[in-house]
This record gives sequence, structure tokens and C-alpha cells, in this order.
Amino acid sequence: MLNFKLLAYLVIPMAPLFVNAQELGMRYKDMLTLGCENIPACLELLFSAAMTIAFPVAVVFIMWSGFLFVSAGGNPEKIKTARTTLLWAIIGLVIVIGAWALAVAFQESLTAL
Repeated sequence: MLNFKLLAYLVIPMAPLFVNAQELGMRYKDMLTLGCENIPACLELLFSAAMTIAFPVAVVFIMWSGFLFVSAGGNPEKIKTARTTLLWAIIGLVIVIGAWALAVAFQESLTAL
């Protein structure tokens, strides 16, 4: 019961991001039906979807690691778990941002093909 309440407190603030995905420029229907004109357009849809999903997930995991730090109570094992959770959340976010940055950087060269 406690884990469900904690999950609800972490996920509910992220709901507007998923509800307003259409306003953020997400075109899920085009992506699912491959309504893209070319490969760079499909990659742009893919990376924008990944960014829209990755940021809230990373924020939830960073908040979860903060909760683990607070609830550790000085226990070295729990602190190690919290640090590992925070590290992997940040690494995942950096990978997604790096992939998006590379896609933006190479977008001009891909459209020339």
C-alpha cells in the first residue's frame, strides 16, 4: 500500500506531459502508420517520442533515488542502492539527450541523401 501511494505521488505530477503530448508536437498516428515522407522525418518522430517519454521517466527515477537517500537512515547498503539508482537515471538521460543531439546535428546531411 505504501509503495502504491509513493508511486502515485511520483507519477501523477507527470500526467500533464502525457495528456498534452499532442500539443507538444507528437504525431503518434503518423509514426505508427509510417506516415513519414523520408527517413529523417521518421527519425525525428522517433527521437521526439523518446525525449517526451524519457524526461518524465528520468525525473521519476531521480525522485525515487532521493526518496531512497532520505529513507536510508545511514544504512550503507541502502545509500549504495540510492546512488546506483541516481547514477543510472542520469546515464540514461544523457544517452537519450546525446542521441537526440546527434540526430539534430546530422539531420541536414541525412536530408541531402
